[in-house]
Amino acid sequence: MTNEISQPVAESALPEPEIVMPDPEPSMNGNGNGVGKPTGNNLKPSIISEGFEFIGEIRSSGYLTIDGTVRGTLALHSIQIGVTGVLDGNVTCDTMNVKGNFSGALDCRDLTIGSRAVVDGKVSFKSITIQRGGVVKGELRKKA
Repeated sequence: MTNEISQPVAESALPEPEIVMPDPEPSMNGNGNGVGKPTGNNLKPSIISEGFEFIGEIRSSGYLTIDGTVRGTLALHSIQIGVTGVLDGNVTCDTMNVKGNFSGALDCRDLTIGSRAVVDGKVSFKSITIQRGGVVKGELRKKA
């Protein structure tokens, strides 16, 4: 058995941690029109799980799946509202897939409304798909 006495390291001897910030606008793959998954910072999909409630603002160039409840302002690349999901707020996104409930204002490029979905509010879209059984209330406006 050896007797070693360790000396405490002075805080000034430790190197400063480097903070790496992601690029604010990740490059997109695809056909040059900005459509595609983010490749710049390899964002993983985010999930608001069933039983979880979020109130506030979410901004990302990534993907969000909502199986719980979200109330607020959202600006994302893609949003999916699961069958148990509820989204109430002002939303801007490229693609939105609603299988649960959405209410509020939505500005998106591609909108898919599932067979068990309820969409209620002011919706602006470039293309829309409504499956049989999907319920749409409110104002729909097709963008040019």
